[in-house]
Amino acid sequence: MLANAVKTAKLHFMRLVSFTNGLELLVHNDVRLKNTVLNLLYKVGSAQEDKTQTGLAHFLEHIMFEGSANFPNFDAELQAMMAENNAFTGQDYTCYYEIFPHRFFKRVLQIEKDRMYHLAIKTKSVHLQSSVIQEEFKETSLHPPLADVWHHLQKLCFKNAYQWPVIGKNLAHIASIDKKVLMRFYKNHYQPSNTILSIITALDEEVIVKEVELVFQTKYQASTFPPAEIEMSEKDKVTGTKRLIRSNVATPHFYLAFHMDDYASRAYFLSDMVSDLLTNGESSLLYKALVSESKLCTEVTSYTTDNIHCNLLIIEGKLTSGIDFEGVYHVLENVFKHLLENGITKSRFETLHNKALSYWSFYHYNTAHLAQNMAIFYQARSVLDIHKYIAEIYDSIEKKDLENHIANFLRLDKTSRLEYMPK
Repeated sequence: MLANAVKTAKLHFMRLVSFTNGLELLVHNDVRLKNTVLNLLYKVGSAQEDKTQTGLAHFLEHIMFEGSANFPNFDAELQAMMAENNAFTGQDYTCYYEIFPHRFFKRVLQIEKDRMYHLAIKTKSVHLQSSVIQEEFKETSLHPPLADVWHHLQKLCFKNAYQWPVIGKNLAHIASIDKKVLMRFYKNHYQPSNTILSIITALDEEVIVKEVELVFQTKYQASTFPPAEIEMSEKDKVTGTKRLIRSNVATPHFYLAFHMDDYASRAYFLSDMVSDLLTNGESSLLYKALVSESKLCTEVTSYTTDNIHCNLLIIEGKLTSGIDFEGVYHVLENVFKHLLENGITKSRFETLHNKALSYWSFYHYNTAHLAQNMAIFYQARSVLDIHKYIAEIYDSIEKKDLENHIANFLRLDKTSRLEYMPK
């Protein structure tokens, strides 16, 4: 019995061990693997920021590669171990991952422990990264004609902390971030009790658990700071909003946003199937109606976000020159009405269903993606067997379920609309 483990559970797919300091460990053993994948998810993203100081989570991700008390150069250490490493920040979490030969497992754990407990935040590095991120903001949010889409769209759709993109609201917020502000954010959120460690490896599970316990327990106990995850309510979702932007676009563009349910819920997967139904391929409903037949648009696509809460399905279209938005929306309404009245064919449903299952199977063939989703699915739904969970959801979805979801979901009166017109 592990001295500091307060909870352990074992399923066919994954083992969960919860330690007394709040750290949660997920282990998936695969003897076929030549490398270990380690993913550290911190339950903090842009949604945990204050509206007066945004961009902190993304800024800190940059700083987290700068080194620590015992490892002044993370990249040099990891390169010496032939390790691949990267990170990304979302609205609800920040993930750091490494892929490395099994024999370096203990060393990588030590690096991640030091990064969690003893990060060296230097004033010089803060100034350097501030310049880097401000340039990134200009390139991704200001300069291209449609770069500010998410700045406008999120503000149209939400009243809460999902109002702004991960990179931050504006340049002023980024420029105002200093060492003191970053250190406070780091100490509040980068703690074992706010962390999910997921590992995929051929190494023995007991060895993994014991090493994690030995390295991460140290003297740290569960934090008393408030949970980072936010509560989401219906009042935070905004519908029926509209904004017209005059910009340097060559032709008009539109973005229609439909509110979705929490990530990996049954309703979330249903909405994802709707997205495929509408725009996946030239035989999809909206491509045929708007591009092939009416020629109202030259391009149309749809996609979904993957936040823990506050998700959107976006329909994006590029209008043919001389076409107005109302003509496009009229066709959209007719497509939705036809779906509501006639439903979908059995063969189309089966195609959508099989494509969805194939996508998830193929996506998780990549071990880095699987390690990340092990942590994200556990954060979102307390899921311990992703493959089983997804399979059971799709097995439960019948044609009538998708049709009922369409009837409640595809409503233009419940959308937020963002339109771009040439100046």
